[in-house]
Amino acid sequence: MDADRSSIEIKVLLKNLDPTKSSIKHKDRLRRLNKFRNFVTARPPPEFYDDDYGLLLLGSESPAAMEDEDLANMTLYGMLRAAGCKSKDHKDSLKRSARPAISLLRYLCLEFDYSSKNQFLGELNGFGQALCALNVPQLRTLSLDVHIGKGDNESGSRGGSKDDACHLCALILARHTDTDCETPKPVNIKDVLPAGETRAEFENWLATCPSVTAEVRRMIQENISVAAGGGGRKKAGNEAVAAAVSTAASAQTSFIKGNSDDGDDDDVLGVFGKQSINRKQSKSLLFDGEMDGGVEIVTGLGGGNQATDGGGKPTQWSQTQMASATERASISIFLEEERERTMKEKKRLEGQKQRLLGRDPLGIKGS
Repeated sequence: MDADRSSIEIKVLLKNLDPTKSSIKHKDRLRRLNKFRNFVTARPPPEFYDDDYGLLLLGSESPAAMEDEDLANMTLYGMLRAAGCKSKDHKDSLKRSARPAISLLRYLCLEFDYSSKNQFLGELNGFGQALCALNVPQLRTLSLDVHIGKGDNESGSRGGSKDDACHLCALILARHTDTDCETPKPVNIKDVLPAGETRAEFENWLATCPSVTAEVRRMIQENISVAAGGGGRKKAGNEAVAAAVSTAASAQTSFIKGNSDDGDDDDVLGVFGKQSINRKQSKSLLFDGEMDGGVEIVTGLGGGNQATDGGGKPTQWSQTQMASATERASISIFLEEERERTMKEKKRLEGQKQRLLGRDPLGIKGS
């Protein structure tokens, strides 16, 4: 089935998930969710435009919808809000349709068009990649804490689905990225599961779930440790040095930016900003290329590191014969300081990791 048909199916689904419309009943939302699930489970699986991943998750809140004149006049209720929609009549509970909605979301992110049985490792499909690039406010609309804390328990169907929510939470903790969908950016578990009791429920599930391997658990543990240590994943070794050697000023700016909170967590629409990808391409282009800056790190002046283009040609003013000795020396000192700082940070994280391993499986109890 072509991507145009998929776009139509998504729009019809989202139009029928709006809980504010009195004409749309629970049975209508359930029927539409089941119909869309039948559509995506067909063989061969349908194709999707890149914009449609964000459209399905965010609905009218996605830039794809706001930038399209036809979609701008529609009310499209995204799957994230549908899966985390709170009940108005039952305190701390979800709408009954939230349970089948998060079940469908799990299928799309972890099972749709997968040939590998390992759901968390390897290349993610477009839905999984889009979910893992969401920022914290977007992730909170899923109400993972309610699903995990009350799902399949005394609240019945209004408590949501604990197993589906735990699978999605594990995926987010293992594979969360920056908005470029490539750069790892571990999310703090307290941001998605604020309550300690809920985090304990998730930890127990993680330790016993047969679909979560030891490698995935280790990955989640490391990411939790990194996120708790102060923001996104730190650059280490040659990566930190390579980021530092453009010029003294630009290198310092790059280092600060890579080791601080970028402040975009409150931008609910930021992850699906306007892209240069042609919408009318039936297959995702997000995975087609690998970033290759063509930079080679070599030992140079003053024991520091320099960047060349692979052919021995300098790529910076400081490496030319015209650069002053003072400028070269100052940059060499800066690189030595950054290398020392990187090694200290690496040792600190290793020590923290060892303490966490000796305390409990994930190091989050009592936090």
